[in-house]
Amino acid sequence: MNRALIIFYTLALAIHAAILFWLKPPAPKPPKIFNETYVDVTLTQPPPPEPPKPIIVLLPPPPEPKPEMMIPETKPEPPKPLPPPPPPKPVVIPPSPPPKPPPTNYVQVSQPTFIAQAQHIYPPEAARRHQQGVVTLMLYINGSGTLDKIEIVKSSGFPLLDEAAIKEMKQSHFQPAMDGAIPIRSRAQASVTYRLQ
Repeated sequence: MNRALIIFYTLALAIHAAILFWLKPPAPKPPKIFNETYVDVTLTQPPPPEPPKPIIVLLPPPPEPKPEMMIPETKPEPPKPLPPPPPPKPVVIPPSPPPKPPPTNYVQVSQPTFIAQAQHIYPPEAARRHQQGVVTLMLYINGSGTLDKIEIVKSSGFPLLDEAAIKEMKQSHFQPAMDGAIPIRSRAQASVTYRLQ
């Protein structure tokens, strides 16, 4: 029992005793006794009530964090070396096809018909060398009047004169041979003469 309650009960008993003392009938006066004992009672205020103690609520401990899964570190693989480039493929140039043989259905005519014949030029180098001769050529003329092929039937004996004659025929324009109203392919001989004056 704490001190405050003891004091409280002591005071209560003292007050009740005093009330009973004053309410009881007067007793016959005893002979005066001068050795009376007095009790001093000191009334004090009860101490203020103590503040309520805080209520402590124990919280459950936080859950322990789960251990993280350790992912083993993987070292990056070194880059694989690139394969060597393939050796360059050799470029194969197909051989040029052989010249097509002249069609066999060219109609033979006595001589070609010129629309415009190229200028006859004597090769200067051949003239300086005093080269002369006649070049006979076979001309294959298609239905539009252009040359399909030129063949040397008889050479002049000098390459410069033969080449000049072929060049002259290639620069000329021809009238195609006609079968009624239809142009046809034809072949005819032409001679180119080179004579010094």
